[in-house]
Amino acid sequence: MNHKIIISLVCIVFFFSCQKKQEIKFERLSADKTGLDFNNKLVETENANILDYLYFYNGGGVAVGDINRDDKVDIFLTSNQGDNKLYINQGNFKFKDITEQAGIQQNSDWNTGVSMADVNGDGLLDIYVCAVAGINGFKGHNELYINNGDETFTEQAKKYGLDFDNYSSSVAFFDYDNDDDLDLYLLNHAVHTQNSYGKASLRNERNYETGDKLLRNDNGSFVDVSEKSGIYGGVNAYGLGVATADFNNDGWTDIYVSNDFHEDDYLYINNGDGTFTESSKSMTTMMSRFSMGSDVADINADGFMDILSLDMAPDDEVVIKRSMGDENYEMSQFRVERLGYHYQYSRNMLQVNQHGEYFKETAILSGIEATDWSWATLFADYDLDGHQDIFISNGIPKRPNDLDYINYISNESVKQKIENTSLIDQKALDKMPDGKLQNRIFKGSEGLKFKNKTENWLPEELTYSTGTAYADLDNDGDLDLVVNNINESAGVYQNHSPKKHTFLKLNFDYKPKNKTGIGTKVIAYYNGKSQWRQLYATKGFQSSSEQKIFFGFDTISKIDSLKIIWPDQTYQVAEDVKTNRTLNIKRIYNRDSFDYKTLKPKMKPLLTSVDSLPGLNFSHQENRYIDFKRQGLIPYQISDRAISASAVGDLNNDGLDDVFFGSSKFINPQIFIQNDSGFELYKNKNFEALIKAENIFADISDYNNDGKNDLLVGNAGGEFYTSSSALTDRLFVQQDTTFSAIELPQNFLHTSVILKDGKTCPNLYGFGHAVSSDFGKKPNAYIFKNNCHGFENIKSDLLKNFGMVTDAIWFDINNDGEKEIITAGEWMPPRILKIKNEQIKDISKEFLPQNLNGLWQSIALFDIENDGQQEIVLGNFGTNTKFKASDEKPLRLYYADFDNNGQTESIVCINTNGKYYPINSFDELSQQMPSLKKKFNSYKAFAGKSIDEIFNKTQLDKAEILKVHTTASGYLKLENKKWVFHPLDDYFQVAPITALKPIDLNNNGQNELLFGGNYFGVKPYHGRFGSFAGGALSQNGQWLTAEDIGVNFYNKAVVNFNILNYKMEKYLMVTYNNDAIELYKL
Repeated sequence: MNHKIIISLVCIVFFFSCQKKQEIKFERLSADKTGLDFNNKLVETENANILDYLYFYNGGGVAVGDINRDDKVDIFLTSNQGDNKLYINQGNFKFKDITEQAGIQQNSDWNTGVSMADVNGDGLLDIYVCAVAGINGFKGHNELYINNGDETFTEQAKKYGLDFDNYSSSVAFFDYDNDDDLDLYLLNHAVHTQNSYGKASLRNERNYETGDKLLRNDNGSFVDVSEKSGIYGGVNAYGLGVATADFNNDGWTDIYVSNDFHEDDYLYINNGDGTFTESSKSMTTMMSRFSMGSDVADINADGFMDILSLDMAPDDEVVIKRSMGDENYEMSQFRVERLGYHYQYSRNMLQVNQHGEYFKETAILSGIEATDWSWATLFADYDLDGHQDIFISNGIPKRPNDLDYINYISNESVKQKIENTSLIDQKALDKMPDGKLQNRIFKGSEGLKFKNKTENWLPEELTYSTGTAYADLDNDGDLDLVVNNINESAGVYQNHSPKKHTFLKLNFDYKPKNKTGIGTKVIAYYNGKSQWRQLYATKGFQSSSEQKIFFGFDTISKIDSLKIIWPDQTYQVAEDVKTNRTLNIKRIYNRDSFDYKTLKPKMKPLLTSVDSLPGLNFSHQENRYIDFKRQGLIPYQISDRAISASAVGDLNNDGLDDVFFGSSKFINPQIFIQNDSGFELYKNKNFEALIKAENIFADISDYNNDGKNDLLVGNAGGEFYTSSSALTDRLFVQQDTTFSAIELPQNFLHTSVILKDGKTCPNLYGFGHAVSSDFGKKPNAYIFKNNCHGFENIKSDLLKNFGMVTDAIWFDINNDGEKEIITAGEWMPPRILKIKNEQIKDISKEFLPQNLNGLWQSIALFDIENDGQQEIVLGNFGTNTKFKASDEKPLRLYYADFDNNGQTESIVCINTNGKYYPINSFDELSQQMPSLKKKFNSYKAFAGKSIDEIFNKTQLDKAEILKVHTTASGYLKLENKKWVFHPLDDYFQVAPITALKPIDLNNNGQNELLFGGNYFGVKPYHGRFGSFAGGALSQNGQWLTAEDIGVNFYNKAVVNFNILNYKMEKYLMVTYNNDAIELYKL
């Protein structure tokens, strides 16, 4: 063989080996190498097991810090049942166990979280260990080890008032009152008792064992100020995670608490006067249901801290179907409306801070919503590229949420046996499957997206990993990891970040009582960019990380400046800072106070909110009907999609704008007539025919060419049967001072939109959204020819089974001088109809790209690039949804009567690893089709079965398959004579876009395109789509935020935009589902 070929092959192999090796970022070092031989070994006993203590498998914590001031990070680990250990860092990843000589004694039977902090202000890191005492025979108390400065410690919890004997999970040290010493938040957890279930108001009654505590540091003595500070402390608080940060950038530290089970997470906003306001409902749309650990960081470089809370949502199809998931729709609503809790759903939640005003939730869009049984999450720039990454620890020895296990222990005889004996029920334990899992890591980006890099960055291993901390253990500038594992040695992971990437490590010297500068903020400026950090030690789960700030800068060797904002609000600046080094930053006295307003410059919005106009008061009320009761498998409701119509026009020929508001079933629609003093409610018995219907569409125009405007109303409603007269659309013809009703030809359509053409007596083109009690069946469309006295139904085969249309527009797409109809709808592509001489032709394929089926909600025309060519903008469901769809792996809906009982089923399936799996649980499927219980006698038997394995070929062959290729909102642009689809920015993808309207928002003579959205009629499987506050596109291709515009649609479901003229001024009127209208002055 030619030697050159051999050399080339060797080089190629070597090259790819090196490339692969560079991708491995973390190497797990063996206990033999490190000397860190800690093992949190759990042994089930009569008093300590998962059957008797629900947090038996939560594991231990990690605290890291330099306890002997030798510039090397030392490690403390807690053991639930065994001995806690302190290891001194000897360099080169060698650690020495000094627990015994350090005086660290094991005084408690069950230990949990741990933190290092300089509690007494002597410049040395002390150690505070949390314990569970007073339950299951556990004895002991929380312990405070004061550092003596000679690698020994003295336990002094009682002296400092911190020797609590309750159910503690974790602790956070921070300065909440800005007096320059460290205060303490003690996180406790409840256990299930009869008293822990009930209304949310239980949190107001303080309970010593379970309630959280805020302790103020008064000259070295900690005083409980929980109640007067507004901190909850009830029997329903299942605290598992606590994170501190200044979320609204006002200079005061706030608190985020992650609660397990039915209790809400708490978001405490610091009022700056020693009190907090719990603001989770007003500042978030929803939160994790079984919240575990949490962490905060600024992921999008806007200067505001974002929050990631973990849950235990699996991403493996077998585990998904075997595990208890979200509760049903009715129970979820009951908890919110009757018990007073917030909306909670079983998955990770990424709350992206919107300038301290509220948070939009983006975990699904960001790709981090489901990481299985997760405990600790740690934000950090692990690869030093300038973006925040995420590490997540995973695993549990037994899965107590396994449905077969729950069924077993729900048996009355088994339940009594467990309750009436002190012996471990081994059979019950054996019913729980093992939960050993791979830890996860995600690479950050400039936006909101994260990429799963677990296979590349972490060693392949399955563990029960819980408490985790990060630190630069070898002082090379990148962050290493220490992980507390159950039933195996703790993990020490050395970070091999790319050598070309640069870093800065900041070590602070603040004030004597807060030497390390907890609460310090730093902004790094470079190349027109910025990165923001806040220094707090407690993060993740039951752990505290190194008390330094770390930056990565990719390959930049020098940055422009660092701005350091100290906890006392003074600040200083370092300029022209070289990277790849550790900076020791000492506070410079007599500096100016930082003006936090500069972090959020106040810009004048384009619109001004108006409280109301005289007499114009309307609030839509949704009637209480749950579609899921009648059709248990449908993916979302239809009844609350038939939502309030609104129309503006002159209804009494006085030249003034009047307003019509549609209504829900059994609620009167309302007409407001404008006069010189405002608006007056108009009543007419002829409109009572609309009370039984859901008025979804309205238009005010002259339909009979008599010079007077008429009112057209289209009706719908998921609760009506197909032949219900309530579905009849009506035209109310103006006659002198009254209106007479004309019923349009019956079509029993769930009307979504009616277009009119430009004829003197306009013809009507009506489209439907759904068919009653038959989700998946494609409704017909209609054309009604208007002869100025009535309407004639123009029939066409093309209109049969047309599709689930939500919106439609006119547009001359082929520039022939005649406009075509373009429809948008769900489970279908946009369609183009050419109508000429009452002949209808579908010309979609001539113009539109293939594979453009969506869950389209709205459509509008807009010239995005101001080049004279209008784009077709399409509002979709957004990408922040579990509905995963692509060209290669479209979302599918199987529509058929699978069990031959005369009732069709609609089963939505997602493609995972090449197979299609129903999104529905076995309980949901078998409730609709009981025969499945004969085929699958356990959840284990059903788990992991694709739709091809659940149903036979005969059943599937008769199913119609509807598809979705994209859920992204976007626009169609004409490029080289072809229309090409472009997704919009992620800003517009967080929720369904339900309303689009071109409006001149800044009075410059050019329109902007206003976006509205959000939708709440989905099962808990989806969560809640409420994070879109509004936005707009301008004709220069730029987009505007809700804050730029001056609108706020957050947590409200937008239905319509209308322009209303009143007293020579123009107003934007926004109508919502189940909420009051809002007005903005243009």
